[in-house]
Amino acid sequence: MKNDDFSLKFYGSNWIALFPFLVFIGSLLYMAIFRRSSQDVLLGVTLLSITLISFVAKDTGVFWSAVVKGMTKPSVAMFTLIFTLVGIFATLLNAGGVAGGIIWFASVAHIKGTLFIGFTFIAAAILSTGSGSSMATVLTLGPALYPAGIILGANPFVLAGALISGANVGDTLAPVSDVTIAATGNQFFRKSERSADIGGTVKARFKYAMVAGLLSLVILMVLGSSGGSYLGAEQADELIRSYSNAKGLFMLIPVAVIIYLSVTGRHIGTSLSAGIFTGMIVAVATGLIAPNEIIGLNESMKLTGIIPIGVVKMLKLIIIMSMLMGAGQLMLQSGIMHAVVKKLSKVAKTPRSTEIVSVLLASIMGMLGGFAVMGIAVAGPFVDALGKEFKIHPYRRANILSTCTTSIAHAVPWSSQLFVLAGFLVAMKDTYTFIPDLATTDFFMYCVHPWVLPLVMLVAAYTGWGRIFEDDNEEMVNGAFLNEIPEDLVG
Repeated sequence: MKNDDFSLKFYGSNWIALFPFLVFIGSLLYMAIFRRSSQDVLLGVTLLSITLISFVAKDTGVFWSAVVKGMTKPSVAMFTLIFTLVGIFATLLNAGGVAGGIIWFASVAHIKGTLFIGFTFIAAAILSTGSGSSMATVLTLGPALYPAGIILGANPFVLAGALISGANVGDTLAPVSDVTIAATGNQFFRKSERSADIGGTVKARFKYAMVAGLLSLVILMVLGSSGGSYLGAEQADELIRSYSNAKGLFMLIPVAVIIYLSVTGRHIGTSLSAGIFTGMIVAVATGLIAPNEIIGLNESMKLTGIIPIGVVKMLKLIIIMSMLMGAGQLMLQSGIMHAVVKKLSKVAKTPRSTEIVSVLLASIMGMLGGFAVMGIAVAGPFVDALGKEFKIHPYRRANILSTCTTSIAHAVPWSSQLFVLAGFLVAMKDTYTFIPDLATTDFFMYCVHPWVLPLVMLVAAYTGWGRIFEDDNEEMVNGAFLNEIPEDLVG
């Protein structure tokens, strides 16, 4: 964003643009501390805080245009689509008793406690790598794996962290990930101004992703083994007997369909749609649900069933996320994010310091907004300009930008993804009463991969591991462990 785009001005200070986001964070943390959870409250206070600062905007037309611009971005439309489809699919899985099938199988195969946490991490990594959507992954697998894992002795907070961590692996590896696309799209070659290609960027990123992934799996297994079971042995045994149902395994067929289509390159919308229709057919054919449970009319002639329930349960989340994107646009258009980035960029003096600054810029932008794509949009132009100055290859720049922004955005307690997951899992208490009242402050520290990956990138930036430069022909020049531009590129 250029300086002349900072058209939003406030009386007093432009830093007032932070107010709605701070209100959201404060409300979220307050409810977490006092063990309360209300999407209605979060929706209300976020909207009111945006409305309140409109009165100190110098031009209210510009203010509301900025809010609408943020709420109508393509990423908003995408998560609206995904949330709606996931709401239907998750409701279908619950109605079909998929958790009961997993409980039966895992208890027979002795996949319990720590092993189940590792299994959850790997399953989430596979689905997110195929789908490119970490949010869709946690909401698709959560209903199947989370209640089953608790009954089978997994620590519920580490288990939630494993879901987020595995999903974050996909955001790192998937060529179709929105953050990969966004990061490569704003990192350019010096001479042609051609953006980095996705294939080369992902290939160059693989080694960092694998190191971070393996480290995260080990740490999660250690945490899971030391955290203890949430349920007592007798209670767990009773719940296994109550919920175990081998027929529920049939509901893994639509999950497998989604994973297969995602891994083979289908759009996440196509994958989820196919999973929904497959699940309906399987559930009805096996007698797990009746046809009128999918959609029907009650005595008051109101629509009931899996489809309307699944759609409605996601509406508040969709509105809250949209308003937060609107609030994020206020921070962008007022220039306050630009001011933070500009101050940090002044300390870049060498390839090493440039990459370290890029890691910090990307991480801070992800932390401020809790939205990866928003952070990439802000930090991207600065990472691009700084990297070009020291001839750092756009693959390297794009990888630092996407990994750090995405990871930190999925690690802090006010993360949109953690907030959505916590609300979604708590809503399952109607079916699984033993699920704890989960708050983001309970499990953000167990979201291991989003913490480990930026540290891996920071080590890579400091040591020069994997550092590559760009020559005048746009070819890669190996500069691993060098802290200066190679001599044949100087000039």
